[in-house]
Amino acid sequence: MRKPAAAAASLAWFAVIGGTFGCLLPYLLNYWHLRQPLPYWWIAQAVGALLICGGMIPVAGSFIEFFKAGGTPVPVASPPRLVVSGFYRYVRNPIYAGFVAVLTGQALLFGSPGLLEYTAVAWGIGATAVRFYEEPILARKFGAEYRAYQRAVPAWIPRPQPWTNEKEHLMARIRGIPAQQAGPYAKLAYYFTRRSLRQLTGRSPERMIEPLEIYAHVPGLLRGYAGLEQATAKLSRIGKRTRALAELKAATVVQCEYCIDMGSQISRQWGLSDEELLALPSHRTSALFSDLDKLVLDYAAGMSSTPVEVPDELFARLRAHFDEAQLVELTHVIALENLRGRFNLAFGIGAAGFSEGMVCAAPTTAPPGEPGAR
Repeated sequence: MRKPAAAAASLAWFAVIGGTFGCLLPYLLNYWHLRQPLPYWWIAQAVGALLICGGMIPVAGSFIEFFKAGGTPVPVASPPRLVVSGFYRYVRNPIYAGFVAVLTGQALLFGSPGLLEYTAVAWGIGATAVRFYEEPILARKFGAEYRAYQRAVPAWIPRPQPWTNEKEHLMARIRGIPAQQAGPYAKLAYYFTRRSLRQLTGRSPERMIEPLEIYAHVPGLLRGYAGLEQATAKLSRIGKRTRALAELKAATVVQCEYCIDMGSQISRQWGLSDEELLALPSHRTSALFSDLDKLVLDYAAGMSSTPVEVPDELFARLRAHFDEAQLVELTHVIALENLRGRFNLAFGIGAAGFSEGMVCAAPTTAPPGEPGAR
């Protein structure tokens, strides 16, 4: 969604939902009516005014974060990336929490017990919507990335310290072998892998070789895996664009955050536009992809499904475009991406930061019966 459209949609959502539940209904229910002053009532009024002003800060700040990300707070029109900046580093639902503070402040300002009851009911409705509507949509759209965010950031009670991707985001379940403790072969593998990934992506995040550090627990397996990756890096029969589409589509279907993070940046280097990255979940209906692109993406999605879904008709159409060696190469890079993704997911390896601050492909979910369906 373009930023002007996102801004308009967000303002409309704020005016309709916020205006209705935060102002119109309390007014119509006659809660905006000053009661008989009580001793020291001015203290309650002062606290209420502070709550109203304070509650509007996370509401406004959250809308700004969604605007910058190119989306709205409504899950079905959310940005292409998960918004975890601003107040979302402290609490998962800052907009709802802000509205509750505003309503509570109104209750204190007007001395209205009825408005306190209204606030409790409004929070109950909001909490139900979050639990049974918003969270399932976000979990389907962002997969492991959102589940990790759920584990790290509370829904309603803010964290004392802001959540940061670098320190807490999808930390691996076991510790890898650092270079200082690694054997001679592992040290060499680390060095050359870092150099290779830096050349491929143009970036060098701290956790860029975390999967390799975990493989280093079994030195013989590390040597075999490194050899497989080296041989794969030398393949060139299918072209970089085709390979980027195949690998990244597989990563989005498996929903490996590390693979999507790195694959998005490599795909940019290999010629895919940000618009194409964002269109991957709906590649069949997108005008950005050629018929051959769509065949490759269908094949990657089918291979990455459980069970594998590669019908004879799809394979026959691929054979019209690729020779046997190219088909082996294409199938291999998709299968290897599945190996990487499932290994990383099992160990809880999250994004390393290759696409930090840039557009990143989103996990793919397909309708039942289609390749890639979950």
